[in-house]
Amino acid sequence: MRSFTSALAAAAVTAIVVSGSLAIAAIPDSTTKVITVCYTKTSGALRLIDKQAKATCNTKTEIELSWNQQGVKGDQGPRGLIGLSGPAGANGLNGLNGLNGLNGLNGLNGTNGINGVDGVDGAVGPPGPAGAMSCADEARILAASPTFVLSFTCGGPRNLETVTAISSGAAHSCALLADTTVKCWGFNAFGLLGNGTRTDSNTAVTVTGVTGATAIAAGWNHSCALLADTTVKCWGSNVYGALGDGTNTDSNIAVTVSGVTGATAIAAGYTHSCALLADTTVKCWGWNFYGALGDGTNTDSNVAVTVSGVTGASAIVAGQLHSCALLADTTVKCWGLNAQGQLGDGTNTDSNIAVTVSGVTGASAIAAGGLHSCALLADTRVKCWGYNPYGQLGDGTNTDSNIAVTVSGVTGASAIAAGQVHSCALLADTTVKCWGWNVYGALGNGTNTDSNTSVSVIGL
Repeated sequence: MRSFTSALAAAAVTAIVVSGSLAIAAIPDSTTKVITVCYTKTSGALRLIDKQAKATCNTKTEIELSWNQQGVKGDQGPRGLIGLSGPAGANGLNGLNGLNGLNGLNGLNGTNGINGVDGVDGAVGPPGPAGAMSCADEARILAASPTFVLSFTCGGPRNLETVTAISSGAAHSCALLADTTVKCWGFNAFGLLGNGTRTDSNTAVTVTGVTGATAIAAGWNHSCALLADTTVKCWGSNVYGALGDGTNTDSNIAVTVSGVTGATAIAAGYTHSCALLADTTVKCWGWNFYGALGDGTNTDSNVAVTVSGVTGASAIVAGQLHSCALLADTTVKCWGLNAQGQLGDGTNTDSNIAVTVSGVTGASAIAAGGLHSCALLADTRVKCWGYNPYGQLGDGTNTDSNIAVTVSGVTGASAIAAGQVHSCALLADTTVKCWGWNVYGALGNGTNTDSNTSVSVIGL
């Protein structure tokens, strides 16, 4: 006999609800019937009723089931779920490993290969950055090595750019640099420094508008540059047309000279300028009151005009108010002011065309001072002519000469230069001799006394 509780468990009960005196168990079967069990407290008996036949228990008429009676066999339950897979069987034992075979005999060692040829050395790498050196470091090096040069920052000289040529005017100077630009310094009232201002400068400033320069010439208050394209540019004072740009307006930047192409050399005087052309002729521009342009007139020109009577020229120079050309035949011609005999033609008459200097043959170089001129001869002597109150002709007198006279005490000369009232020669032994005005020591001989014969410069 199964108990009621066991009967319910066997019937796969899905829900039980219990109230104060009633318990309802839902037992699903193939007909989906619900069995109602009534419990009577007084009799302690259970009654089983088909709910579809009877909705409530009747204590008088319904069948009673005793607690100990076997419960009614329920309908067949649904098929159970497939059982879980059993555990995997244990792995079989591994077979024994076979014995290893005996190692073969080692082969004989091969002969060593020949060493390869050494590779070519690699290129040298770029230098590393320079280590910083303090001024104290530089001072210690200078103390140990007197030839050491302090840097500019530590009190040494300013580094100079590479200069290839220089030229000086009345109160300014210019330098041609290796990069073909030009720098000037000094007096700048007329813009003759060419840097776009009219402010004096005690350091070099770059001339605006000049690149490709191959030569420079500084006049009294203007300057010029010869360019690689054979044209010429000038800057500074232009009241008489010395800039040659077709105007009479000063310019503080470089302007192009009108009418000059094919130039090979240039020269600048007081208020005029000249260019030697590739065809060996000469052109000049600027002030022409005394015939310094050599064009057969005495009319100023702010464009280049051709010098009359000059062909075969190989060099040119410009003095204060006159100009000269060295010719291929080693003679010299000059034109312009001649009051002091600076044209050297044996007269003191101004000439607006070129005239031949008397007493000069075999000339290899020329120089023009303020009111005098000089020529270096092939025999290494020097001759001068013109104004001579301070002895700048060097002939032992203070008398002007309108023909060339020989400078006393000069042989072996290799180059010459002329200032306003003095002259100098570089000798083959690398010494220098000068003559003329010496109030400010321009002769360099340790005195301030003028000399009408050449004296040696001390300290060179």
